[in-house]
Amino acid sequence: MRKSKIVLVAALILCLLSSIGAHVIQTDFGKVEVTEMLIPGSDGTAISGLLYRPKQASSGNPLPLIIAGHGSFNNKEMQDQNLIELSRRGFIVFAPDSYRHGKSSIHNENMGEYASMVDSVEALYDLNYVDQEKVALVGHSMGADQSNNTARYYIEQEVTGQGVNKISAVLTIGCDPPYTSYEIEGLDTPVPVTIDYGVVEGKYDEWFFKQVDVGMNPARYFDSENARLFIEQVGADVNGSVENGKIYEGTINGETYHRVIYQNPEIHPLNHFSRATAASTINYFYTVLGIPSGYEKIDENNQVWFVKELFNLLGLVGIFMFIYPFSCILLQIPFFSGIISKREATGAPALKSSGQKIGFWIVWVINTALPALLLIPIGFKLIGQETFVPAIYNQLFGEANTNELVGWSVAIAISILIVISVYYLLSGKKNGISIKDWGICVTAGQFFKALLLAIATVFGVYVVVFTFNFLFGTDFRIWVLAVKTFDVSKLQYALVYFPGFAVFYLVNSITSNYNNNITGWKEWQKLLVSCISNVLGMAVLIFIQYSVLINDGTITFNAMRIVNLFPLMVLIPAATIISRQYYKKTGNIYTGSFVFGLFYAIVTCANTMFLGSLF
Repeated sequence: MRKSKIVLVAALILCLLSSIGAHVIQTDFGKVEVTEMLIPGSDGTAISGLLYRPKQASSGNPLPLIIAGHGSFNNKEMQDQNLIELSRRGFIVFAPDSYRHGKSSIHNENMGEYASMVDSVEALYDLNYVDQEKVALVGHSMGADQSNNTARYYIEQEVTGQGVNKISAVLTIGCDPPYTSYEIEGLDTPVPVTIDYGVVEGKYDEWFFKQVDVGMNPARYFDSENARLFIEQVGADVNGSVENGKIYEGTINGETYHRVIYQNPEIHPLNHFSRATAASTINYFYTVLGIPSGYEKIDENNQVWFVKELFNLLGLVGIFMFIYPFSCILLQIPFFSGIISKREATGAPALKSSGQKIGFWIVWVINTALPALLLIPIGFKLIGQETFVPAIYNQLFGEANTNELVGWSVAIAISILIVISVYYLLSGKKNGISIKDWGICVTAGQFFKALLLAIATVFGVYVVVFTFNFLFGTDFRIWVLAVKTFDVSKLQYALVYFPGFAVFYLVNSITSNYNNNITGWKEWQKLLVSCISNVLGMAVLIFIQYSVLINDGTITFNAMRIVNLFPLMVLIPAATIISRQYYKKTGNIYTGSFVFGLFYAIVTCANTMFLGSLF
């Protein structure tokens, strides 16, 4: 009990240090005001967003505004590097949760694919501290596509006499720009792209910059005709290949505009977690918007956003440290103490004969391979119906990406359960092993108390998350892995998906706490064997995907389904290690499995796109 309290206090201290440090960096030591706000959208909707306003912005000193759009299945917090680096240089930056993401509404109009960015421009454009001559867009992936569409929308508004063009510059990150003039219905001649335009291209992008004339290889993008056409929009001459990072300047209808393409050696998901891309973004906006009034130029390589990420990581570690000791304290309560089994937690007998060793490793190899073998046929083909990105949903199961993850997880669990059951019947039962040793035998009271303990534990975790978010405006994350706040709709979805995730962790607990819990092995050996089994198959898929992509520019598997594996490389081993402590404490597989089934359901649902609505 004393040890649990010490670890719990240490976890909270880490979360506190994380939040203070992240807050200091994101506010530039108090020079930038950070506000999470809800703005009215079109069609009766609302947009949640983060506004980073340099404190020198005022009606007497209006500053440039940049709207920063996130990628598909992401959220506004993943624009950290743009929010921090641009705002500390004097740019006002607003990062919205796109419709159907984060805390924003579902949008049903035809313009839904770009409405969140248009609505953000409309809501912020007339603020008296915004320089209306310098309103720009930057977006990653889907956010970049929205930037393209938003720029076209405003240019169309202007040329058709329906409004003014409110956009002066666009930077697309991880998405192709418009290569030719716009063909607009009702106009006889194409309309030129009369704004400054830049592109940041990942040399190993999984989705975009695949041009037929250069063999669909994004690494050869500079040699493509479309890259040259993009630069030549402003009348600039391109002799041979487009030059990396060169600012091309020319005129359209007598006005001066810029074009530039930056190519950085990174994959698509690293665009929003990259010093190189952050430097390209800074360079571009300094070029086309100038140095904001009242500010001095800060070198593009002088970056601090990654320091905030390190502080966020510190809190993420604290959150995982918090989980088990908090449950241990709850287990001291008489109501929950009954969860602890009187039957001592046991493991598999020692591997004495060659046959036993061979049998164990055969089962281990099969169980290790199953997640990788089932990902494409179950997640991508059966549930995802081979859509370009996850898009299959209904009213009850409204998150397409989560549908594939949870369906794949259940398929893995069923398959592994079949394997270990056959192994038990062929070997374990003959050697006098009881299935009760798996830790599955509990009373109905213990089962439901374990479920209630999981609810209480996860509730405690998110009390910490919401409290520090309220006090400091921060959460706990690193790259694509985040424990963040959410609204009620995400909790509803998490409860829908919880049973599927719980099934996976129940079977995972059997393999980790019994099959791989070999008598005579040291604790670290047991955990190592289990953790390697959890991730090795996925690691092989990732290696195949990116080794081929780097070599010749092609992808072997559907890109989105492989990208989804990155957070699982951390989440599943972490659950395995901590669940082992639950098993040793309670003697059953349910307590830890319910905790992580619910916790990961919330983490997953809070961080992805929702397409349907329960109500």
